Amino acid sequence: MAVTLPNTSLSANDARILNALFDPETLPSSVGQQKDISSSIDPSLPAHPIIPDTQLTVLERQQSEIIGRISSTSSVSDIDSAIKELNAVVEQWPEYAGAWVNRAMVRRMKLEAALEEGKTIFGTANETSGSNTEAVFADLAQAIKLSSTASTSTPAVSLHAAKILRTAYSHRAYLYLKAVESEVRLHGMTKSELEEQASKDFAAAARYGDEVAREMSVRTNPYKKMCGVIVRDALREEMGMNASG
Repeated sequence: MAVTLPNTSLSANDARILNALFDPETLPSSVGQQKDISSSIDPSLPAHPIIPDTQLTVLERQQSEIIGRISSTSSVSDIDSAIKELNAVVEQWPEYAGAWVNRAMVRRMKLEAALEEGKTIFGTANETSGSNTEAVFADLAQAIKLSSTASTSTPAVSLHAAKILRTAYSHRAYLYLKAVESEVRLHGMTKSELEEQASKDFAAAARYGDEVAREMSVRTNPYKKMCGVIVRDALREEMGMNASG
C-alpha cells in the first residue's frame, strides 16, 4: 500500500520518489529500474571464454535433455540418475557453469522430494543446514564464480554468462527466503540477515536482466522495510498535527 502523503512542502515528484524508495509495497518500474544492466552485459563478448560455441551448444542441449526428464513429481531415484549425469558433465567440463547451476537445482529437488513431515530442506527449525543443503549452495557459488568476470577493465559478461548469473543468484535468494519461512538459522544468520542476503542476491540477479528479481530485491530488504515504517509514521504524525491545527 502506498504512503498517503499530507499537504506538506514536498513536491509531487518528491512524494513519488518517497513512495518508491521507502514503501516496499510499491515499486514503479520507472523508479526501480536499475541503469547498470547495459554495463553488466556485453553482447559482443564470446559466450564462454574457454569453451567453443559449438561445444557449448552441445552441452546446453545435453543439459536440456537431462533437466527435461525430471519434474517436481519425479522419484528420488530418477533425480539421483539426473545428478549422476550432471556429475559426469561437471567432471568432464568443470569450467561449464551451466552444469553447476543445474546440479544445484536438481539437488534441491531431491531434498524437497525426500521431505518428511515437520522437516524442511534445511532440517528442523533452528537446525544448522546439513551437508546436502551445503552442496546446493556450493554448486551455486561455483556457478557464480565461473560466470563472473575477473577483469576490472572489462566488468561486463556475455549474454550466456548473464543467464547463468541471474539464475544462480535468484536460486540462492530463493533458498535464503525458504530459510526465513522455515524459521531456520541458516549459516547462523538471523531472519533480518537472511532477508538482507536474499535482497542482495535478487539485486545481483537484476543487474543481469531479471526484472522479477529487481522488485524482489526491494521487497525483501529489511532496511528498506524499516525505513518505510519510519517514514510512514513520521508522515502520519505530521498529518495528524496538521489536522489538529
